Amino acid sequence: MAINKNSNAYIIIYTVVMVTIVGALLAFLATSLKGKQDANVLNEQKTSIMKAFGEADASFDEVVTMGRLSAGEFAPVADDAAVAEVFAMLGNRKALAEATDNLPIFKMEKDGVSKYVLPIVGKGLWGDIWGYIALQQTEDNVVITGIVMDHAGETPGLGAEIATAKVQQMFEGKALYNAEGAFAVRMQKGGAQNEHQVDAITGGTKTCDGVNAMLESSISKYESFLRGAEVEAEADTEECCCGECSEEATNVEPTNVMEE
Repeated sequence: MAINKNSNAYIIIYTVVMVTIVGALLAFLATSLKGKQDANVLNEQKTSIMKAFGEADASFDEVVTMGRLSAGEFAPVADDAAVAEVFAMLGNRKALAEATDNLPIFKMEKDGVSKYVLPIVGKGLWGDIWGYIALQQTEDNVVITGIVMDHAGETPGLGAEIATAKVQQMFEGKALYNAEGAFAVRMQKGGAQNEHQVDAITGGTKTCDGVNAMLESSISKYESFLRGAEVEAEADTEECCCGECSEEATNVEPTNVMEE
């Protein structure tokens, strides 16, 4: 008996068979290629971190110390399982944005100078924006030495410009905090107005606002560590161990002025 290829039964059976075959083939390809895909993602993460450090030609595994920031302390990460967890977290932008402890951090020392790279994540106009920022601690501030940013779907020629070297280079050398100690780095609409700001992208205001929010929210999680040297210096100034301070306090003349 000839098969009626125009019947509903034939069409349904044919569709089910084809979907099953194609689905099985795609599942096989996804499974067999997963190792290569994971390796490509890992290589892209390492490359972006090295670009932020300004050492794109150097080997990540040879010059970078991976770590996690917990309770304001840098804790090196060495074993394979912990390293895998760090990179897995970098790939999960939602989890990274919500994390408040055990934060990924990368350290590189060169010519006696230590630099740190932090992951940054946020929202642009149309979707996720993310990247890595390299910072160097100075005696009285924290300075940006490099930044790499990318996006999921910002407008080409406008917000998408955050992924270009031209925009990213404007952040280099900017100090994070102003004289009052407040976070001051931002993309400023109408052009930079002080030494902490960079020019915003014309027509890309919403994306620039997203970058500003991303930088402040991401970096604030590391603030106690980044400003640790300054905090310790202030503490040392306030705390006297030589005995002279207590002796001077003992000889202070009594006063009738009441403190408000």
